[in-house]
Amino acid sequence: MNSHLKTIDLSPQGYQVDRVLGQNVHGGRVTYLAQDLNAKIPVVVKQFQFAGNTWGNYDAYQREVDILQQLDHPRIPKYLTSWETPSGFCLVQEYKTGATLANAGRKFTLDEVKQMAIDILEVLIYLQEQQPPVVHRDLKPENILINPQNQVYVIDFGFARSNDQEVAASSTVKGTLGFMPPEQLFNRPLTKAADLYSLGVTLVCLLTGHKSTEIDRLIDHNYRLDLQLHLSHLPANFLTWLIKITEPNPDQRYPNAQDALNALQSIDQVLPNKLPSFITIGFGLLLTMGLVTMYKPMTPTKIAISIEQIQADRGCPGCDLAGINLQGKNLQSYNFTGANLTHADLRGADLRGASLRNADLTNAMWQGAILESTDLQGAKDPSGKIRQ
Repeated sequence: MNSHLKTIDLSPQGYQVDRVLGQNVHGGRVTYLAQDLNAKIPVVVKQFQFAGNTWGNYDAYQREVDILQQLDHPRIPKYLTSWETPSGFCLVQEYKTGATLANAGRKFTLDEVKQMAIDILEVLIYLQEQQPPVVHRDLKPENILINPQNQVYVIDFGFARSNDQEVAASSTVKGTLGFMPPEQLFNRPLTKAADLYSLGVTLVCLLTGHKSTEIDRLIDHNYRLDLQLHLSHLPANFLTWLIKITEPNPDQRYPNAQDALNALQSIDQVLPNKLPSFITIGFGLLLTMGLVTMYKPMTPTKIAISIEQIQADRGCPGCDLAGINLQGKNLQSYNFTGANLTHADLRGADLRGASLRNADLTNAMWQGAILESTDLQGAKDPSGKIRQ
């Protein structure tokens, strides 16, 4: 039996401990599954213990209580009660069956991942609509539960913060490396875009099959998630959405969860590369009957993308921009990763810090373009002139 179970006695508070669900030794936290002896229902009890000078952490965990008390969402386990102890305090929440995404023990399909993204974005929308808005600050596979019916729940609001505008910087950085957006890592004020980055990295873990501790394997030499390399098999529109939500620069992400959800729900994930079998069979019959004399392979329809949209999104990774006129435009730090820029007019464009990684620059016009610190790794440039 776990040593904590030998010592903890919650019967005076009306609970009987069943087993340990999780333990954070360094954080002084143990999470138990327990029974509410009065209501006869299972609950989760978090026991926080502070030793020596760590008692100051009480304020941080008290904020979790304050935030949970104001929340009422079906995908957030409800706050039930809490009380102080001689060495810390205990927090009781509604128990949800299931496992975390980190230990679910199975792979998820693209449709399942997309639905999880929609469900979690709806939670973030709810948090961002609070007055003041709430930023979770620690979204990751370990803090998202999934039950056998594929319903997800966001848990662990220990690092969450709320504020009227931006979440102000504090003296200590809180979060999980690899999942914290750069602005959080450098302890800068956070906006509603912060949790979107963490959600995006979580989705990348699910789609690549990497564990939370293996995020570094997905980072390129510019310290960006190299999604074009690891997730090139995804539908282009979804990959573009995923790249945008994990942009290191918060100004290049979706500004809030509602905008990210709107963009995600508008994505058509039908792959154009393979015809349904019944169409293939029908085509074969027509060919046999001599009704079809020539076959021309289908090509995806080019989607019209305005320069205004490119400027609003600060790029268009994976887009078909063949022949586009960007002459003299300020494209600093824009993301054109994997874009088709054949015959594009880039003359005099300011591309400092922009990503043209894996872009097709065949016959692009670039005279006078400013290419200082432009990422051209993997770019297709038959003439070789743009690299001179």
